[in-house]
Amino acid sequence: MTVLTFGQGSTSPFSMYGVGNLRYEGFARNRAMGGLSAPLYSPYHLNPANPASYSALVQNSFIFEVGITASYQVLETPDKKFKDFNGNVSYISIGFPVTKWWRSGLGLIPMSSIGYDIQQAVETGTDDQKIATIYSGEGGITNFYFDNSFSIFKSLSVGIKLSYLFGPLIYKSTSVSYNLNSASTIERKDQANISAFSYKAGLHYHRKIHEKLFLNIGATYGFNSDLTADNHTLITNTITKTNGYLRDTILDINQNIGVLEIPQSYSVGTSLRINNKLELGMDYSVAYWSQSKFFDKNYTFADNSKLAFGAEYTPDITSNKYLNLIRYRIGANFSNSYLVYEDTQLKSYEISMGFGLPIKRSPTLINFALSYQKKYIPGINIVAENYFMFQLNLSLQDIWFKKRVWQ
Repeated sequence: MTVLTFGQGSTSPFSMYGVGNLRYEGFARNRAMGGLSAPLYSPYHLNPANPASYSALVQNSFIFEVGITASYQVLETPDKKFKDFNGNVSYISIGFPVTKWWRSGLGLIPMSSIGYDIQQAVETGTDDQKIATIYSGEGGITNFYFDNSFSIFKSLSVGIKLSYLFGPLIYKSTSVSYNLNSASTIERKDQANISAFSYKAGLHYHRKIHEKLFLNIGATYGFNSDLTADNHTLITNTITKTNGYLRDTILDINQNIGVLEIPQSYSVGTSLRINNKLELGMDYSVAYWSQSKFFDKNYTFADNSKLAFGAEYTPDITSNKYLNLIRYRIGANFSNSYLVYEDTQLKSYEISMGFGLPIKRSPTLINFALSYQKKYIPGINIVAENYFMFQLNLSLQDIWFKKRVWQ
């Protein structure tokens, strides 16, 4: 008989496949608006999901953004529930003007994360022989990016993102076979250290189409990239008896295991700002993971897609009353993951809301995003993940360069 349990320190059993759980590229405003990315365009917020959006930044000013995320997770199996809490600094970024027609930005944000601890106990049918196996993983890929946006016309900008992707992907297994007289422990650790570049292009059209209507249209294209990695595999066997133990290294090797291919992707979306109060938007994104490779592993992936809807309402941005200056946000999205289990694609949905709180006599905003996300395998009741997430974001805007006049 086999019994599966999940460690309290686990983050997601789904992250044991591929590069782990893909992380969202946007910031708190994006998340509060359902994960909108391509069309959002604002002089008060950075939108790294579309590098062309930086043209919205005001001349002679810069924006610094930092985000902190807290997540409460409930992992459900047919007979048990497991709970976990995580908190971390999720991103840091800065955007600034270079010339009147050129804007740039730098930032650090996770692309993927791995974190799981799965325990498997097997009863062999005999009283004195048992086998226990622990599968665990950690690490992930971090994205250090350099964004550039160029204003081609007053209403049109193009952008390019250069990303340096790095980080370890660590997968471990420990199998213990024991009886009354001895125990044999086989440990395996595979660590792939990622280090490579990737590229993404963006386009943004923004124009006032009516006295009370402002239109945004955004699109991005991510180029497929082959990520190379140095892989280290270590396998050891430790035999423990009553009179001592013996440890033997079965394999200790650095090897080339092929490439990890980040597939081509695109996104397209639009938003409409009405009377400078209400902004309504939607976008669609897809990444062609079904065409990608994961080193020398025989994994089957599916195309990752997401449909997002969002809204932001500001009662009166010119008002002297504080409540009228608050940005109220809401949104939702529906996603198909790149992960496949028994020929069934993992799915998720998310609902979100948030606020943008202005600081008086300053363009700086404190942003909050609250969301609930559920990940599940349709028709297969083996495991489901429920996330309750809170994100705090500081969007600090100040003078980047100001020429002093002496009298």
